[in-house]
Amino acid sequence: MKIAYSWLKELTGLDWPVEEMAERLTLCGLSCEDIAYLGRFLDKVVVGEVLTVEPVEGASKIRKTVVSVGKEQLDIVCGAPNVAVGQKVPVALIGAKLDGGMEIRKARIRGVESSGMICSEAELGISADHSGIMVLSPDTPVGAAVRDVLELDDYVLDLELTPNRGDAWSAIGIARDLAAVAGVKLKRPTFKLTESDKPVDKSVSVTIDDTTACPRFTARIIRNLKIGESPWWVKKRLLASGIRPISNIVDVTNLVMLETGNPIHAFDFDRFESNRVLVRRANDGEKLVTLDGREHTLTPDVLLITNGEKPKAAAGVMGGEDSEVGDDTVNVLLEVAYFDPTVIRKSRRALGLNSEASQRFERGVDPNNVPNASARAAYLFAELCGGEVDRGMVDAYPKPIEPKTVTLRPERCDAILGLHLEPRRMTEILTGLEFEVTPGDPITVSVPTFRHDISREIDLIEEVGRIHGYHEIPDAVENIGPLYAPTHWQDRFLTELRQLMNAAGFDEMVGHGLADSKLARLLHPEEPMVRIVNPVSEDLDIVRNSLVVSALPVIAHNIAHREVNLRLFEIGKACFPPTGDRDWFEDRRLLIAVTGETESDWRTPSRALDFYDVKAALEQISRRFHWPPMRFDDEAVPYFEPDVSFAVSCVGQRIGAI
Repeated sequence: MKIAYSWLKELTGLDWPVEEMAERLTLCGLSCEDIAYLGRFLDKVVVGEVLTVEPVEGASKIRKTVVSVGKEQLDIVCGAPNVAVGQKVPVALIGAKLDGGMEIRKARIRGVESSGMICSEAELGISADHSGIMVLSPDTPVGAAVRDVLELDDYVLDLELTPNRGDAWSAIGIARDLAAVAGVKLKRPTFKLTESDKPVDKSVSVTIDDTTACPRFTARIIRNLKIGESPWWVKKRLLASGIRPISNIVDVTNLVMLETGNPIHAFDFDRFESNRVLVRRANDGEKLVTLDGREHTLTPDVLLITNGEKPKAAAGVMGGEDSEVGDDTVNVLLEVAYFDPTVIRKSRRALGLNSEASQRFERGVDPNNVPNASARAAYLFAELCGGEVDRGMVDAYPKPIEPKTVTLRPERCDAILGLHLEPRRMTEILTGLEFEVTPGDPITVSVPTFRHDISREIDLIEEVGRIHGYHEIPDAVENIGPLYAPTHWQDRFLTELRQLMNAAGFDEMVGHGLADSKLARLLHPEEPMVRIVNPVSEDLDIVRNSLVVSALPVIAHNIAHREVNLRLFEIGKACFPPTGDRDWFEDRRLLIAVTGETESDWRTPSRALDFYDVKAALEQISRRFHWPPMRFDDEAVPYFEPDVSFAVSCVGQRIGAI
């Protein structure tokens, strides 16, 4: 996530140097990986006015211009197709160093002397756009420094965010943490939305077929919009965050997404072809052409926004081409919604697409900030695009998502963190993060819906620790217990077993303790399974009932990434059904898997890894731990090839299968 330093200063009122702000963000868990100065390529770049444009003899693609830069007029050869008389443009003077390492020198081009360069946004390091020269506002003063005119004496902070912090994928989310660290109040943007007398529910209705996939969907209508360029302050914030400005309508949706974290989509209402919005799963084989021009054949994994009949967008991923906002757009249907993260992840994978919206939905956005984000976007449409906002908002929210309540014991917080904080300080920190806090013992905390990652006391302790500062934890350790405890024989055995497998050339893998019930059913058709009530995803919905069920996806992932020569092992637990008087239980197992070929050397050519490599590994284990000899007998194992599977037994007891 990239964010402008000036934007964070505006939202917090803090005047910290950029290095201090980056350090404070890193210390509170929002790691700042890079700081880039926006004006780094703008030394000796000034505003010029194009006075004349003339063709160059024998050259159809370049023209000679005369440009005033205030105190003097310069002859400059320009190859941009959009240069015209009267434009205010950025001019790099002799000695300027532009993006890419180009240094401007006086030169002769086709016999014409050129004493500078009229620049594109790409050459100034502002964006990747090199399609033509950058044209500035007509009222820009000639001779002024472009860095000052464009307010590019600013920095971009590049943050590496952890997947659980969906709330930090926004300017307000990042600023909230900074404000809590500094003990100041967050300065949210204030605005007053003016609406027309025309009620929106007379023009559009919303129906949700799958309320689990789409718990909330809102719609507004904004009419009589005037499409054009966005003001520079909007463009600057988008460019700083790595988003290309397109038009004022599209830019507003992206700006509000960056500000609030709630993705916004605008449909051309006249091309939507209906007054009805229906959110449903795609039918098998249904088609959708997305904004990138690609046609997709859909499956029910994809959630759609339709006009009651035809698909108009892949919900939470990308809009459809046939309702795209264009140069002739006048009326807009504004969508702000909340979609289930797992559903969006599956949709994105099925479509092979990635977008700014899907990144945020997958990490979890705030369902209860949807009305605010919708109102903010509508306000900016009215302010920047001259739109008229229909009265009200259609809000389909059949099962409102309520804040969770979690308690925090102050003494437990101190014990975990090794600090001695007053309960008042804990309350201060949590209140600064916009949690609703009721003091007491324990402290009762209502966790806002923008923090999907907070559900337990330990999560609150982490919040207290990171905002107070882990660097504040004293180095001295009190009440040190024994530094050595005797190792249990089982631990010693497992350590030696791992060392033995590593020495034999095997790499250890650690499979997920949860697994996909569909895959488990293929491997163990008749075996009961322990299902998860609230799975983190649909493909991790059971406790694994064998190591094989979690190893196969790991092996497939490696092969898909061209890592085909694998010698793997895992020592882990799986869950097994009741036997006799024993209830459900977990037991530790060893899994060995090989695929591909051995490595060749000067003595031995490579060969395919096979049954005998696994058998040799088992016999090596048997010899190392002085077990009786193992037997390998033909046996049809359900999930192995029947003609090449064997039961492994020791002292008459079956202990495994190959």
